[in-house]
Amino acid sequence: MTEKRGRGRPKGAPNLPKMKLITKRQELQTNADVYEILCQADIVAQESVDLAVQGLQVFNTRNGAVKPVLQWMFDANINSTLPEGTSPYKSNDAPSTDLAETSLRFEHKLFKYFVTEQIPLVKREHMWIGLLEGIPKEEAELIDLVKDGKWPFKNITKEIAKKAFSEINI
Repeated sequence: MTEKRGRGRPKGAPNLPKMKLITKRQELQTNADVYEILCQADIVAQESVDLAVQGLQVFNTRNGAVKPVLQWMFDANINSTLPEGTSPYKSNDAPSTDLAETSLRFEHKLFKYFVTEQIPLVKREHMWIGLLEGIPKEEAELIDLVKDGKWPFKNITKEIAKKAFSEINI
């Protein structure tokens, strides 16, 4: 009997991870970025939902972008007005997240322009590319997925987001 040889997994198959995540539990610094916070909350949520909720609340006070990212992902009334698919940007090659030009911690205030049609599409896309190129590579990859409604964290659910931030409309 000969072994059946297929073509392999098709590109974009659903069992591929959406993005590479941190899989080891580690202590976060006070200036941790959104990607690191959500990765650690995802790990903690496997063991205790309450601790994950508490961690999200605590780190949101240090990094105000945690709540807006969760809100953009889980709020049914918020829809992106940017084109779907991977954005064509040059990823930031800073060797460390604190060496990047900026961070979602400071740039999350721009989110309101990406979910409305108040400004022209060309300007909106230019702002989006500028945002992605200025923030650390992992944060850019994360927010590009969130824009399309794709969530890479299996354990951070709508329920956890709602518990952590009851004012989010889910």
